Amino acid sequence: MRLEFEASAEDIKVFLDEAEEQLQIMEADILKLEKEPEKSEALQEIFRAAHTLKGSSATLGHRKMAEVTHAMESLLDKLRRGRVRATTKVIDTLFACLDVLKTFKEEIASGDDAGVDIDEVVGRLQIVEVGAATPQETTAAAVMEPAGATAAAGVVFAGVPPLTPEEVDQLTGGVPDGRVPYFLHVNLQPDAPMPAVRLFQVVLSLGDVGEVTRSWPSQDDIEQDRVRDDLKVVFASDRPEEAIRQALQPVPEIRITELRALPLPKVEPASAPAARGTTAEGMAAEEEDRRGDKAGTKPRSARTVRVDVEVLDKLMDLVGELVIDRTRLHQVMSHLEMQRREGDDNVRELQAAAAHIGRVTSELQEEIMRARMLPVDNLFKKFPRMVRDVSLKAGKEINFVIRGEETELDRSVIEEIGDPLMHLLRNSVDHGVETPADRVKAGKPASGTVLLEASHQENHIIITVKDDGRGIDPAKIRAAAVRKGLISDEAARRLSDDEAVRLIFSPGFSTAETVSDISGRGVGLDVVHKNIERLNGAVEIFSEIGKGTEFRIKLPLTLAIIRALMVEHRETVYCIPLNSVTETIRWPVDQVQTIRGREVVVNRDVVVPLLRFERVFELENLNPPADLEDIFVVIVNLFGRQMGVVVDNLIGEGDVVIKSLGKFIGEVQGVSGATLLGDGNVAIILDVASLMNIAVQQQQRSA
Repeated sequence: MRLEFEASAEDIKVFLDEAEEQLQIMEADILKLEKEPEKSEALQEIFRAAHTLKGSSATLGHRKMAEVTHAMESLLDKLRRGRVRATTKVIDTLFACLDVLKTFKEEIASGDDAGVDIDEVVGRLQIVEVGAATPQETTAAAVMEPAGATAAAGVVFAGVPPLTPEEVDQLTGGVPDGRVPYFLHVNLQPDAPMPAVRLFQVVLSLGDVGEVTRSWPSQDDIEQDRVRDDLKVVFASDRPEEAIRQALQPVPEIRITELRALPLPKVEPASAPAARGTTAEGMAAEEEDRRGDKAGTKPRSARTVRVDVEVLDKLMDLVGELVIDRTRLHQVMSHLEMQRREGDDNVRELQAAAAHIGRVTSELQEEIMRARMLPVDNLFKKFPRMVRDVSLKAGKEINFVIRGEETELDRSVIEEIGDPLMHLLRNSVDHGVETPADRVKAGKPASGTVLLEASHQENHIIITVKDDGRGIDPAKIRAAAVRKGLISDEAARRLSDDEAVRLIFSPGFSTAETVSDISGRGVGLDVVHKNIERLNGAVEIFSEIGKGTEFRIKLPLTLAIIRALMVEHRETVYCIPLNSVTETIRWPVDQVQTIRGREVVVNRDVVVPLLRFERVFELENLNPPADLEDIFVVIVNLFGRQMGVVVDNLIGEGDVVIKSLGKFIGEVQGVSGATLLGDGNVAIILDVASLMNIAVQQQQRSA
């Protein structure tokens, strides 16, 4: 069934952006609440996010989302006031509600009703709220009077409709934090259109400057369009009256009849609930927070504007075209420079203009690249929930650590790396870290540690997934590979330990003895390997039995424009990413040696295997001249592994714009794409990691 909303496409887009942000806040803070239930900051953030979603979804017209968030508010409010404990069931229920809200978000984006039964969700919230009630709350409920509200129960504010003791407690509970209780009465102008919307806007505006305790009519009545021509609200705020009036100014067709601060009730300190700020420790903590704010410890909000990613992609394409034209212009200028007569002013002027265009293009390229960069935190924040759920299913205790989340990466790379990282993290939890009992037997802490870290290294980024689990046993890997028919027994014996460990990237490889919804279905890590290679990256494994395993992923900062070394071989131009190039050498042909049927050179006391395009790409009738004395060798390095690429000539360095060939000729091993040169010809961009793997596979087959 299609959903209909009384909102424009732009309004829905704004809502979806805001909803995604609020859902991410809720997920991160629910995880914080689980680890540190006594921390009130996380609860406040979850409550604010739920309240914001409730208001915006109600305005949009999505009743189900508004009802679920309203029910969540009730539970969250009791958590804030210590009347409900943050038990495991409470946390699980909050996560279940979060999943429902994500479903509603996708439902709004697609316009198709997902058919979610909210009665079950709301009922679960109510059940867990009763089950997790504190002893004080249970006793208070039995006598129909909240604990600690005795002194406040008799307070009656002049001109304000009657309040329950709990509402009085809520209204005045923030007094130590500097908040003041207020009463507001507004009237709608005669014949004002959409009165319910206007009154709801008033409630939302008050929520931005304070905390609403109660309204007449209630928020539920407003959402159901059961309203009159006026609204009364009691709320608490730390803002002065003038600031509150300014917050209400944008709401049209209303008139503020009354706005006044309410007298503070006289409550004995012994009977008031012990909230933060009422004890010496709490007041000291509040003072420290205030000092921190004044000292500028909180990050200053940047001046930003939302830009559609399609706009950035289009700008990147245009910059790519400029880079190609800049290269072409430089080539033309080089020819003119060789041909021009001495003192030719026209050529000199053209040279100056070309140089200026080159500088402007470079600056524009740099700024567009910067605009496309995002902190990897946007990706990393999705994993704590996943690690928690997987560890609970596997019966393991995991301490998940994230570092370097401020490291920036091109948004296109972030989009592509999500699945490989998720697979590696699931592998670390399921295969890497032992059960608590096994860890204790091995003399380790019962709780295992999984680390996710990002860092910059020259012109690329390194993402590390590391665990302190059982490690990878090369002997078991060899046996499993032979058993599955991936390699022969003889080839397995010849493999070094490092080469044996890399067999886990083979298609269909798995050592899992049982099949579960986490792993053991024969997918292996080949998906990770292929996806990372497709990004022109590489993945390396470092493992020690009994100590743990580390996966290290090396990625380019961007997939759009790279710096490359251009070489020529058999009348074809190839581009080798410069961040993989160590050096170029001219090597005598008679000093090329052969080991186990493979050509190698000994460069700086290191044996470097050679790679020839004729063999890798199965080229025919392109043999080198028989009288060739020297060859050019480009030494490439990836995680310490070296290889020499044999070429005919070196052309030089330059910026190349990567163009995918997938839709035209399909994926080709060893090739990551193509680019246009200044003279209009096409050059092939090489995938160094894939070339190295091809060379290893060819060696294994020949063995």
